[in-house]
Amino acid sequence: MLNLKSITLVVTVLLQIVAIIYFFIDFVTAVYLFAFHILGWIIVFVLLIMERIKEKREEDDDDYSNY
Repeated sequence: MLNLKSITLVVTVLLQIVAIIYFFIDFVTAVYLFAFHILGWIIVFVLLIMERIKEKREEDDDDYSNY
């Protein structure tokens, strides 16, 4: 999960940089790159939410406050 999150984050940042450069070359390509950039951020947030849910489930399993 960590590798997928890191790779997605790096690709998302690179897409943003390339899209800014493409604004001066080809506007339509830049718009598509920004769309993929936004999709990448959505994927990163979903991965973070899934990781947090997994951690929360593990915290609930380790909760011995009833004893």
